[in-house]
Amino acid sequence: MLPKHTCILVALLALAALPAASQNPPLAAQPPILVPGGPGGFDWMAVDAPMKRLLAAHKGAHTLTVLDLDRKTVLPSVPTGEAQGVAVDAADNKIFVGNAAEQTVVVLDRKTLAKTGEIKVGGPVDAMAFDPKHGRLYVDHDDGTDVWVIDGKTEKLVATVTVAGPPEYVEYDAGTDRLYQNIKTTDSLQVIDPTTNMVTATWSTTPAHSPHGLALDPKTGRVFTAAKNGKLVVLDIHSGRVVASADIAPGVDQIAFDPNKKRVYCSCTGAISVLEETADGVRPLANVPAPKGAHTLTVDPRSHSVWTCYTDGKDSYLQEFTLQ
Repeated sequence: MLPKHTCILVALLALAALPAASQNPPLAAQPPILVPGGPGGFDWMAVDAPMKRLLAAHKGAHTLTVLDLDRKTVLPSVPTGEAQGVAVDAADNKIFVGNAAEQTVVVLDRKTLAKTGEIKVGGPVDAMAFDPKHGRLYVDHDDGTDVWVIDGKTEKLVATVTVAGPPEYVEYDAGTDRLYQNIKTTDSLQVIDPTTNMVTATWSTTPAHSPHGLALDPKTGRVFTAAKNGKLVVLDIHSGRVVASADIAPGVDQIAFDPNKKRVYCSCTGAISVLEETADGVRPLANVPAPKGAHTLTVDPRSHSVWTCYTDGKDSYLQEFTLQ
């Protein structure tokens, strides 16, 4: 056993070594904004920056929640069915929202938010991403082994990509003209070529087990994938090599990247894990407390605020976290 004075010295040194972020959190929670319509869990969030709107798939309320980012006011909710997954087709002025229960993709007019169509798929919908170069929507089969490909203009199902296991979160990268798809049961990330709609590579996400959240930095050519076991890995977008890994809070779902601030935000159980991209990988800044039940988030590229959403069992809320 160490002498008492030595123990005190060790404790003081340990406190001095803590990162400044632990004393000055990188995010500050703002008052929650009530979403009319009562309780109900959320599934996915996105920002439509040109329209200055926040989009949140309000799965439990069977609607799409839309927030005017300038006025910080909630627009009338849009009935969609069991909303799960959101993507924007700016060229054709469309918003796509998954309806998990009806196994469809709902099509909305991007400007008016009116429902204009519905596309039948072969199972419940989960994450989705839009490829603007080829005008295609990629839709994950929740707990299946399919990624459905839909033509954004014709709203027709044109192909199905078979993947290695249940898909979790997909992103398109214009620089490589590839889609990157997390596979949660095989601890892997698969690369999809949109010109052939075939998987061209499979990369391990070890030590990240059960990868969920996914984000890209096209400028540095990196993929960030975050897993349920409290690990985030950084992969080289060309080779699939794991560049670095870092600890995050456990239970992650959706993540987002702010290219201007070089920050990765991870929506975890009870916390938003904030990390900073560095030359050699990534470094953790802080775990910022977040509302219980919040598991999705997104970043407003104009204000750099982070938004999350949640229900407390009585009501539903959107909440902004501003930069410190």
